[in-house]
Amino acid sequence: MLRTPHRAIALAVGATIMSLTATACGPSAADSDPDSLTFGIIPYENSSSVSQDYQPLVDLIARETGREVHVETVTDYAALIEGQRAGTIDLAFYGPTSYVLAKDSGVGIQPVAVPVLRRGAPAGYRSYLVAKAGGPIRTVADLKGKRVCFVDPNSTSGYLYPLAALIEAGLHEDDYTSRYAGGHDASVLATRDGDCDAGAVNDVMLEQILPEDGEIDPDSFVKLWTSQPIMNPPLAVSERLDPGLRRTITTAVTEQGNAEALNVEDIAGFWGFVPIDDRAFDPLRDVCRVTDAQVCTGG
Repeated sequence: MLRTPHRAIALAVGATIMSLTATACGPSAADSDPDSLTFGIIPYENSSSVSQDYQPLVDLIARETGREVHVETVTDYAALIEGQRAGTIDLAFYGPTSYVLAKDSGVGIQPVAVPVLRRGAPAGYRSYLVAKAGGPIRTVADLKGKRVCFVDPNSTSGYLYPLAALIEAGLHEDDYTSRYAGGHDASVLATRDGDCDAGAVNDVMLEQILPEDGEIDPDSFVKLWTSQPIMNPPLAVSERLDPGLRRTITTAVTEQGNAEALNVEDIAGFWGFVPIDDRAFDPLRDVCRVTDAQVCTGG
């Protein structure tokens, strides 16, 4: 069974862009080399749990930079975006789409690392469109006139990428009936039960979580389409920080931010972190251009 943070990634890694409902606190925008750092995180369960799960990483950054690091839990990605725009959050974990939205809207941030489940694991995940195996639906084009379950209109892997696949197959919104299941698990189960003819889902949910829970047999589904890799949620550092301080944080996280180096079981359910740069998110930008989806604009 996957740990809770893995479930959170599987269920919510498609970034949700909502209205600003929380205000973070931290060093002023003028502090390029502050005495303390504010680390913005969206809790997957509750504030005490997320703070504890990320404590090994927080302690590492504090030790390597010689600064106090305060964890600021916020309610949504919009709060992270506005906190880094205002200079009140120095480091933050984003969803992939919310990172692109922040970066491309002019927020001065630098992605430095993404989490991986184990040493050598890929830094990304995939989205699928699936249907029942053995049925008449075998390709994306076969979905014309059918019912397609998406996860949520703000989901990266549960809506944005599958929508691009449908468009590229020549299908538009009036060519099929869209339904929003509310979760990756619900999308697959609705397809299993015949409530939808096909469903969008990420790889972890289809191939690990639901099979391990005894909910589905992956072989009972056919993959109509598989996305290119979608980057895991990045850790982004404010470009307001002194360049030397940013390098210190980046080196610490990418070279020592793993379970083995820190002698811990895991860091928030992950083995550790690997380097990443902004170019890794260009495929997501391409998908946004294809779909012109509202989630890509924050509207």
